Amino acid sequence: MNDLYHLARARRLESVIIAFFVACVLFALGVYIVDPSIYTKTLLLEPSPADRYPYPVTLFLVCLVVFIAILSVGVVRHWRWLFWLLLVAFGFSVLQIPATILQLTGFLPDPTPVWYSLLRMGIAIIEMGIAVWMVQIYRHAGVWAMDKKKKTGGDLGRVR
Repeated sequence: MNDLYHLARARRLESVIIAFFVACVLFALGVYIVDPSIYTKTLLLEPSPADRYPYPVTLFLVCLVVFIAILSVGVVRHWRWLFWLLLVAFGFSVLQIPATILQLTGFLPDPTPVWYSLLRMGIAIIEMGIAVWMVQIYRHAGVWAMDKKKKTGGDLGRVR
């Protein structure tokens, strides 16, 4: 029974993280369609009035989608190192919240539109929730809710 419970928790965590990744890809594509100049400014490219979708920005977006696809495969396959990488990345996203507040109040320069900054802050709040959930799952059931004990090779240490 306990194994089924841990398996269900792992599946739920997988589903939430993959749904988050899908939402991130859709967000990135939406920004690319609505205002590609955000990526142009972020990548420090010279904006060209004739080229609405510059090649480097399109290449960046393709690389981002491929990277998120690889992360999704890692989540499904329960790569241990990816659990820790996501936990650290999602945990440090809390820094986005005060940074956005400082940008909106004018203490820090912000080259992006207000709607983009607010959406990034909302995403950071979601990432923090996932990070807290990942810590809870780790404390109760181990990495990816796959049990805290490392599985050994059976009787490898026993001498016959």
